[in-house]
Amino acid sequence: MSRKPMAALAMCALLAAACGTAGTPSATPSTTTASTIGTTAATSTPDTSAPGTTTATVQCRTEALRVTLGQGDGAAGHYYAPIVFTNTGHACTMTGYPGVSYYAGADQHQVGDAAAREPEQVPTIALRTGESAYAWLNQVNVDNYDPAACQPQAAAGLRVYPPDNTAPVVLPEPNARGCARHLAGQQQLTVRAVRAGIGPN
Repeated sequence: MSRKPMAALAMCALLAAACGTAGTPSATPSTTTASTIGTTAATSTPDTSAPGTTTATVQCRTEALRVTLGQGDGAAGHYYAPIVFTNTGHACTMTGYPGVSYYAGADQHQVGDAAAREPEQVPTIALRTGESAYAWLNQVNVDNYDPAACQPQAAAGLRVYPPDNTAPVVLPEPNARGCARHLAGQQQLTVRAVRAGIGPN
């Protein structure tokens, strides 16, 4: 056999090997690409929440709250005290006004009008476990009213509905008194919207 046919055969072998390499993708580039995509996806949405904040949107429920009446202070026929709501469950939010009224008797019947709301800006309070919110309650000394119109009556304490809840708690309050009758243009109780904290010490 001459040198030219042998050289031609060798050239064909080299071309075949080269074509086979180009037509068969290597596993290494695919693995690298998948790894890069995975890394990008994992790092594309970093957590930018500030420390000590919560993104909870679940409304705080009565059964997960400890409700207490904080230290109050009297002034000019009024008694001001914070109603404190402490979260004992998972993170939650609280917005608005509590429902408050006097109660009395074994049946815990309501005494007089429930608390009127003081118009103001209403914030949304985020509460982690153990954190608190409070609402100021103003109790008027009903002995300042006309007894015939008010019909003052001893009360056992306060019935409190946390904001947006239908289950109440009762807070005994010694020496509480309410008007058994409705007084037009008068409010024996007024309440403010909840705020973060437990109120002034």
